[in-house]
Amino acid sequence: MARCFDIEPKTLFRWYKDTISDYHQDKRIGKFAAHQVYEVEASTGEILKEQVVHILQPDNLGHTLCIDEKMVDGKYTTILTNHETGKIILLIDTMKPSMVKEAIELLPKDKRDAVRYINADMSPTMRSICEHTFQEANIVIDKFHVIKHIIDALTHVRLTIKNKLKLEKESNKDNPFGWTDLEFLNKTRYLLFKLPLEFKTEQQELLNQLFNKFPTLHIAYDLCCQIRLWYSKDNIGKPLVWLEKQYQNWKQNVKSSSLKSFLKVVKMIDYHFDSIIEYFYKGLTNAKAENINNRIQRFITNNYGIKNRDFFFYRIQVYFATPAPQKKN
Repeated sequence: MARCFDIEPKTLFRWYKDTISDYHQDKRIGKFAAHQVYEVEASTGEILKEQVVHILQPDNLGHTLCIDEKMVDGKYTTILTNHETGKIILLIDTMKPSMVKEAIELLPKDKRDAVRYINADMSPTMRSICEHTFQEANIVIDKFHVIKHIIDALTHVRLTIKNKLKLEKESNKDNPFGWTDLEFLNKTRYLLFKLPLEFKTEQQELLNQLFNKFPTLHIAYDLCCQIRLWYSKDNIGKPLVWLEKQYQNWKQNVKSSSLKSFLKVVKMIDYHFDSIIEYFYKGLTNAKAENINNRIQRFITNNYGIKNRDFFFYRIQVYFATPAPQKKN
């Protein structure tokens, strides 16, 4: 836009911030960045650090929320989002648990107590924050974080086979298109991320040859598919007893395989099982929070970075946190 009007970009940015937008007025009347939280030395009461709560919109609270972190220009920011509307409820430019808890406690307690579900990752920090501030809510571990760990376990098996081949320095070319075993593993790695029903005929043939050559990879792929299908949205609302039985069957298959990477996944799921199984009641995921993260990233890209962090968060509030207008009766 600056080029269209033959204006220096810095000049246009300054006009936009200081004159065109309501940035200064909203700060003055407390519509933006009106609150601060503090990090305090427990023994002395000395304030070690103060942090502005850039966005605080109680009107955006609902019964189901998502909490996630976002890297913004090299620094982690914590974002609390309404799952139904996708609106930002709270944004604070830190991940320190004490500060995040204090910021969330600025929201009215009656509205926090009305929250029934909150979707989060498996971080102990996030769990601690949720349990402390939303005491009436059920914590739902985000499905896609769990799936990522499962796919990582499959990838670990593939890389173990690959590293062993490198040590043996074999260059067998008895593969499609004359590929070596290493090339075969490399060129089929993305196929392993798909479920069987997603394959085309040629892709299925490639995988069949790959699994014939590397049976351990076939076992790992089957284990990955079994738990992903268990986690399918088609199972939302299924009886808890059935879901637990299916999981126990998969768990037994993992133990029979003796694959260490999958045994670690079992241990992780067992530890978080009560929060993971909550997914099947409502089908809640952190997709809305991830969508906000992606939109913020596009916002950063389209604006060629962040010129002023405080004003950047003000613009985020305008675009992604302004409450919807109330309907008139």
